[in-house]
Amino acid sequence: MPVAGKPRQSRLLRLYAAAIAAAILAPVVRADDTVPADSTIRPEGTVCAASTDPAESLLASLHPDYRQFISSIRPLAEGEGTRASVYMVLVRPGASDATSRTSAPLAGQGARNDILYDPGVLRSDRSMAWRQLLLDHEYFHARHLAGSTSVPLPSRAGAGFERHYFEAAAWGWSVAQARAGRYPGLREAEFREALDRLGDHLRAMRPAGSYAAVTMPTSSLLPAAAAPLAAAGR
Repeated sequence: MPVAGKPRQSRLLRLYAAAIAAAILAPVVRADDTVPADSTIRPEGTVCAASTDPAESLLASLHPDYRQFISSIRPLAEGEGTRASVYMVLVRPGASDATSRTSAPLAGQGARNDILYDPGVLRSDRSMAWRQLLLDHEYFHARHLAGSTSVPLPSRAGAGFERHYFEAAAWGWSVAQARAGRYPGLREAEFREALDRLGDHLRAMRPAGSYAAVTMPTSSLLPAAAAPLAAAGR
């Protein structure tokens, strides 16, 4: 995922194992106490923006503070998700092309970006838990780029490496949250897809010429737990 914007911090970038460990094991840093003008306050004091978009409402139920990192959540035009081969994607505010380099999300302290999603995802026979996982995945990207996680942002590592670095961190987060039961009703095949995507990006980050097996994400960093099973009737 290419990014653009403010200068980005680099801390021991090539020690990506430590970065992925932080993404998976460390809690996301608490958001500050500012309240967006277009949000409402629930009785318990959490922030939740009013929205009629089904994807945005779903993300708000997971993370009431999402407006601090995400400007808007919008559907792609019909067929664009298939053309671009994406379920969802983070883009800079106002961008509408999921594949253009000019749509690359902004990075830096306090950055806010948009989520574009394939409306077909909401109509598919996938579980509601899978949609939650995908939205949470983009939420992690947004927080990461805004400097609000413990995972450092890469600097001048090359577009290819950076894309795999960002995706490995976000899929690592998704897998860990699934194992922790964050998405009730997630099907085993859906969990396996998330796990496979994590493995693909980690393997792509191996130094050239290295043939070492990449077993760290599932054996060392993630809790020893079985893949979640779908509830009856899902």
